[in-house]
Amino acid sequence: MPTENERKDVRKAMAFDLLQIFKAEPGKVYTLEEIEKLLIAYVQGND
Repeated sequence: MPTENERKDVRKAMAFDLLQIFKAEPGKVYTLEEIEKLLIAYVQGND
């Protein structure tokens, strides 16, 4: 089972990954549905 520090590192890495995804298209406005699809794809490991 991961330690608390490992869990924190994973959360920080996920936040950083998602930030990079959103910054990949500057000026793009995302709908709630698009954000939901991106989050699901990220968690499932899809491209």
